[in-house]
Amino acid sequence: MKFCETIQILVVPRCKNIMKVMPVATVTKQTCEPKRKIGFLKMHKCASTTVQNIFLRHAHTKDLNVILPLGRSNYLGSPELFSLELVNGTPWHHLGYDIMALHTRWHQSTIKQALGGDPTFITTIREPAQLFESLYGYYNLYKFHGELTLYEFLDKLEDEDFKRKDDRFLQKIGRNQMLFDLGFPIEDFDNEEKVKKFVDEVEQNFDLVMVTEKMEESIVLLKHLLCWDYRDLVFLKRNSRAKNKIQKLSVDQTNKLRRWLKADNYLYTKLREVFDKKVEKFGYKKMEEEKQKLSSVMNQIMEGCLSGEKNLQGKILFEELKKSAGCRLYALGEHIFLDEIKKAQWKRADKVALQSLGLR
Repeated sequence: MKFCETIQILVVPRCKNIMKVMPVATVTKQTCEPKRKIGFLKMHKCASTTVQNIFLRHAHTKDLNVILPLGRSNYLGSPELFSLELVNGTPWHHLGYDIMALHTRWHQSTIKQALGGDPTFITTIREPAQLFESLYGYYNLYKFHGELTLYEFLDKLEDEDFKRKDDRFLQKIGRNQMLFDLGFPIEDFDNEEKVKKFVDEVEQNFDLVMVTEKMEESIVLLKHLLCWDYRDLVFLKRNSRAKNKIQKLSVDQTNKLRRWLKADNYLYTKLREVFDKKVEKFGYKKMEEEKQKLSSVMNQIMEGCLSGEKNLQGKILFEELKKSAGCRLYALGEHIFLDEIKKAQWKRADKVALQSLGLR
């Protein structure tokens, strides 16, 4: 992998309403080729909306084409695997695609075919017990499981007569969510040999598996993998809950969940080891330096976007960002963002169609 050299220059953030030059920061002097085609699996409750916003901003500013359905859905497939039939009828399909960044059930060869060329494949993972706790709260799974609180669900988890524990909400949300999103068959969740073989394939297929608990390190590795600038990788936490909404799990409850989520736990453990080795190879000292550069760029851009305000949080932060023409993309909701990209792609498709008829 080729890494990018860095130089010190003045940074002017990409916010049109900011008229001042920002303090000195590190910007990339490219000695590598920025990656254009990206296949990102938007994994449920793994900070994937945060990462998705990065790729949607990139597509928006570079006029790149995103694999999108015609309707107003943020899903492509699931519970069925991704297939080209899901997008073949769209007006922009003939333009070709550069980025995949929606929820789907992953099918590597088909997504590679849709993107064409030599895509870079990326996804995110999260410790399985914490992921399931987040799923249970976010999707109100207590209603799906007969008004059981998470703690009551865990009490019944190892009862043989508790059959519906493996049922999936909307046929897509439930046990071993990461493997499910990756396209692994539900009926093989307890087949250790097949799980291990599949996880080996995931390791080979994805150029980077980011770790939710190590987001800054993940962004640094992503930056060097894609040969992008840190200004392109500024991120805000999306869909995160207030701390008082998080249900704390005891050691026993966590271990019980991990036993039930054995397949996802194997996936996480194996790919977390791969991630940690990448960080080690990158260099711990260099990683800390790069994290500081990332933090510096993020602070500069946010200060510029917020007219110097530093302490805004939550909904107030997002509302203030939306008021800024050049900074609103950081805070734009997923559905609204997808609608804007869809309109832009439709316009490009119409232009190409008219040109082919000799009308423009």
